[in-house]
Amino acid sequence: MYGTVSNPALRVLGAPREYIQGPGAIHELPHLSGRYGSGRLLAVVDPFVVGSIRDSLERGFAEAGRTVQWEVFGGECTEAEGERLAAAAKACDVVAGIGGGKCIDAGKYAGLRSGKAVFSVPTIASNDAPTSRLIVLYDEAHAVSGTRFLPFNPDVVLADTDIIAAAPPRFLRAGIGDALTKMFEARSVAAGKGGNSFSARPPFVAVRLGEICFETILRSGAPCLDALARGERHADFEELIEALILLSGLTFESGGLSIAHAMVRGLTRVPELSAYLHGEQVAYSVLVQLLVEGDEDLLHRSIAFNRAIGLPVALADFALSGAQLEQAIETIAAGTLTSPFLRNFPTPITAADLADAMRRLERLADSVPSER
Repeated sequence: MYGTVSNPALRVLGAPREYIQGPGAIHELPHLSGRYGSGRLLAVVDPFVVGSIRDSLERGFAEAGRTVQWEVFGGECTEAEGERLAAAAKACDVVAGIGGGKCIDAGKYAGLRSGKAVFSVPTIASNDAPTSRLIVLYDEAHAVSGTRFLPFNPDVVLADTDIIAAAPPRFLRAGIGDALTKMFEARSVAAGKGGNSFSARPPFVAVRLGEICFETILRSGAPCLDALARGERHADFEELIEALILLSGLTFESGGLSIAHAMVRGLTRVPELSAYLHGEQVAYSVLVQLLVEGDEDLLHRSIAFNRAIGLPVALADFALSGAQLEQAIETIAAGTLTSPFLRNFPTPITAADLADAMRRLERLADSVPSER
């Protein structure tokens, strides 16, 4: 089980077999799939992107003498959706999840159940799902219902930065929010006796990767968002995407997760929060973790950064208030206790601890000015 260290002396770092990033990278798919059997690829694709890539990819596969089969992702990574896709994957050699994090996880599930090679092809940089073994399952009400793990990391991660740059800025902002948490969570795991997703202690390099990720985001996040708003691409854009997808993914999986991601179990139990992206949710919950830790300097710095680029810093930013907000706090606190990631925090955490930190954050948030 995640976070249960079978041998406290072991340190384990995991990574995808191959990471490929750059403009036009998606056109490498026909060549890459050819490494596996006949190269027949099942493309599990998000509906919002299928129209923009289907024709060019089909031409590429035809020119390579290979076949691509299309399955449009149903919108939620439920077990039923995963089983539907796994059935379609049996006639293929490779399963590629092409889209956002849930679509990629659905592709992973199909690969897990069918025993096929797994490709992750993110079309947005909203989270770090692409590089990892982890598959997050949801129920029909969009609440987290459980997790599965691939036996190994994806065979290929392919990030086409032309496609990512063309996506709505909200997705990039959410990816920044997700990646921002990783340094804090890896430090939390390293400071205690918790484990990473390989049921081992995190190697020191995992924490360092989180620090590099954090430094890159603080330096390049706002300038890259500003440039995209002008229809331009900042010189640091490729570096930022590498931090959001590769570094963030390596850090969370090998460094471990803590309070910030444990709170997703609670946050997704509040119906009003289900429409928000994962990165927006954890951009808030890492502030709760910093309050629990008592790191006021990094807390104020993180609040200011979130404010500057438009990420939430309080439940009020999710349009919750009054009795509705108080009920949400109780629901989130109780739901968080069901997450295995909470065991990675160096000291025991209760629902009362979390609820108190959330209430304090509501009071503190408005007093911290934006970084800009």
